[in-house]
Amino acid sequence: MTFELTLKRTIGALLAPMVVLAIFAFASPARAQAADVPLWKLSDADGEIWLLGTVHIMNPTIQWRSDKISAAFDAADTLVTEAPAVDIAPATQMKLVQTYGINLSGPSFLTKLSPEARSNFEAVLTSMGQPAAAVNNFAPYRPWLAGISLQALMLQARGGSPEAGVDSILWREAKAKGKSLAYLETLDQQMQVFGNLSFEDELAFFEESVRQMVEDPDMLDEIVDLWLTGNMDALGDKMQAAMVGQDSLANALLLNRNMDWADQIKTMMDGEGKIFIAVGAAHLAGQDSVQELLKEKYGLTAVRQ
Repeated sequence: MTFELTLKRTIGALLAPMVVLAIFAFASPARAQAADVPLWKLSDADGEIWLLGTVHIMNPTIQWRSDKISAAFDAADTLVTEAPAVDIAPATQMKLVQTYGINLSGPSFLTKLSPEARSNFEAVLTSMGQPAAAVNNFAPYRPWLAGISLQALMLQARGGSPEAGVDSILWREAKAKGKSLAYLETLDQQMQVFGNLSFEDELAFFEESVRQMVEDPDMLDEIVDLWLTGNMDALGDKMQAAMVGQDSLANALLLNRNMDWADQIKTMMDGEGKIFIAVGAAHLAGQDSVQELLKEKYGLTAVRQ
């Protein structure tokens, strides 16, 4: 697989919306039992806001939608997602990836990998039917982009599809029904989350990502099962454990963005109307979730439905 083909296969997933969240974007086999994906509601005299935790890349056979989710979505006038979920021009995607994800000068991050990380990298590729030498196709990437691209490829190899992501499905449906569409971040802002990391933090993210993919290959399936059954406490614990020792990354990916989103949601609550907000499940689970910050900062209680 050449560099160009690797980039083309992953670029759509990277902005779907951005798999920043690749450790939080899951693919899973179909489940037999009914889903109980959690939904929260904020309300006052002149407005209602629903909060739904989503999965950005998913196996299309998964049945995640419940009657309560459908009823809330149908009642809403506006859908708000993390970022534009579909209808992203390929030229825009490529420009953002080249700006924030490609190493235009200096040696490749491959020369900085530990022997263990190099071995894990090769093992992940061979598990997907690629030769170990395919690591060289990632040489132009910055480490964060290599890590997310590798995870996106693995998710797709296990049956996941960006088109089946909850955000993308809801965006297309909202557009077809004539609902207003909005988002919390621009694509540029999402790419900057990783693009502004230090090289050391990027490299640590990549090495930890390939280690987890080798040592705990079922972690993503386990996380999506927790999401589907509504076990948000366990989901938060598992994701927190996945980011141990990566405080800078955790702050950039979750805490800082959750604080900004809580501010935006407070502004929405000060207005009126019915709004359905769909963001990655990681933001609604564990310590410093969006709901906790809304309560702590503004006294707003999101009631689980």
